Amino acid sequence: MSKPAACRAIIASGIAFSLLAPAASYAQLNLQQFGFGSAKSDVAGAASNQAAQPSALGSLVQNYLGANQQVLTGQSSLASAMGMSSAASQAQSAAGLLSGATAGSAPSTSVLSQLGGTQQSVSQSLLQAFSNGAATPPTAASKQTFSDGLASLGQGVQQYAGLQSGLGAVKNSMNMSSLLQAGSNPGTAQAASYIAQSAPGQLQSLVQTLTQAVQYAKANNISVPSIATSALSGVK
Repeated sequence: MSKPAACRAIIASGIAFSLLAPAASYAQLNLQQFGFGSAKSDVAGAASNQAAQPSALGSLVQNYLGANQQVLTGQSSLASAMGMSSAASQAQSAAGLLSGATAGSAPSTSVLSQLGGTQQSVSQSLLQAFSNGAATPPTAASKQTFSDGLASLGQGVQQYAGLQSGLGAVKNSMNMSSLLQAGSNPGTAQAASYIAQSAPGQLQSLVQTLTQAVQYAKANNISVPSIATSALSGVK
């Protein structure tokens, strides 16, 4: 090849590379925007992350629902043992709504908000009851019911604490548009986003409720299940 021809070939190669390089950089930036690895990640790794995200979000939602079912069941038992029939029925009804949420479909954010409101309302009623004492002296039956409630509430708190890693992934690296871009079901994405915002505050409230319930149990010679104390030690 003559020298002029060689120069023309080099120049053409340089132009082609300059046109391809921005496109590659743009693709990497797009992947970063949607939470799929770093700028050094290859496309195969990004595709692997993309495939895993919808499944992880679905698991987060289902685990959250399971935790709330345990919590509400525990709250119902505690309220019943304290002679608070209205609060017990309220928590039991909310827990019943969750019993059918095991088919993988995500509830709407309005349903999640309603469940969270019920949980918070019953917690506040329980805290007031622990402070004032039961309407009637505890019996052997009510002590057992209270102990059962502690076990269920403790299990729920443990399950809430187990959500934290999944919540961090949603809050820190994702937003609604990127969740949808990753292939998530819109209902699941909305539920996961709501859970990421609400669950930390709910856990804090539940820890306070469980702490006061354990103290009340000890003061009234009620058996405290080990799961209740281990749940508290696990979130401190």
